[in-house]
Amino acid sequence: MVVEEQSLENGGSVHVVKGESNFRNVVCGPVRWLKMLSSELHWSFVFGVVSLYGINQGLGGSLGRVATEYYMKDVQKVQPSESQALTAITKIPWIIKPLWGILTDVLPIFGFHRRPYFILAGVLGVVSLLFISLHSNLHLYLALFWMTISSAAMAIADVTIDACTAYNSIKHPSLASDMQSLCSLSSSIGALLGFFMSGILVHLVGSKGVFGLLTFPFALVSVVGIVFSEPHVPGFSYKQVNQKFTDAGKAMWRTMKCSDVWRPSLYMYISLTLGLNIHEGLFYWFTDSKDGPLFAQVLPKQIVSIFKLHPKISNMLREPTWSVLGNSWFHSLHWFNRIDSSSNVIPTSPKGSSVPRTLFVDSTSLCSIGNA
Repeated sequence: MVVEEQSLENGGSVHVVKGESNFRNVVCGPVRWLKMLSSELHWSFVFGVVSLYGINQGLGGSLGRVATEYYMKDVQKVQPSESQALTAITKIPWIIKPLWGILTDVLPIFGFHRRPYFILAGVLGVVSLLFISLHSNLHLYLALFWMTISSAAMAIADVTIDACTAYNSIKHPSLASDMQSLCSLSSSIGALLGFFMSGILVHLVGSKGVFGLLTFPFALVSVVGIVFSEPHVPGFSYKQVNQKFTDAGKAMWRTMKCSDVWRPSLYMYISLTLGLNIHEGLFYWFTDSKDGPLFAQVLPKQIVSIFKLHPKISNMLREPTWSVLGNSWFHSLHWFNRIDSSSNVIPTSPKGSSVPRTLFVDSTSLCSIGNA
């Protein structure tokens, strides 16, 4: 059996074994694809993407979202409007996400730009969630403080792995679409599993118990920081930090003044802000044993999570990574994705990715909705 590389547009490739059954190609294709990425980009990068996007953000983020809703309702006894406003406050670290990106770019710690920030994010996440899970009568505002710290930890880890992905996309442009696929697919699969398991876990161990379990994904973030492969930068002059911050801020402002950037950002902000969000009220009504639906008293709590599955399933169905399976229809999806990723909207900078800007606008709009 000979492994062939079927070339796609813009330098991509799909590994197919000639003479092998379609079923075996379906099973082994993704494995070969991951091996190819590991050999080209280093295994620690692939491990970091799967750990952060898949386990920490995907699995941990979905578990944390459902656990937070039950924690606010059952433990803190807050009303839906207050819960929505408090949840919006925890989004503030994501609103200032560009600041974390600049920080990782211009301020190395012990000669490393990425590894210390992974370790710091993991430690902050573990400590904050332990306080919430172990404290029996935690005050509402203290709980809000620790939730915001855990949100900041996830935002720091996210922007750091974004920077690594952007750097590798510039260094290996032919694999940029594959890296994007790996990130999106890891996040979608992790969130899908998390939303499916979240209701079951809340039912078994309670919301505080779920917060305790979420310390493990954050501990994995610190492990990523320990094993991550990154060149050491000796002799960094910290006197240049202020100037580098100023230069980075000016570069960001120049980027935001570009019509290809501020117009879609403004559209996203307005469309998301003006969208009616009744999620908290619906959640309270759905889980209310008196005034809510009758089946809420009978079915286990995981029924609430089912309504959160459809966007993740749609992401998996449209994700071009499945082109590694060899199907011509998925090859077409991969080709269209490469056309999109080859556009000139993304600037050529160490942090050159439009994803942080998108998440920044998304978090800002959500915070505006929550405080409305």
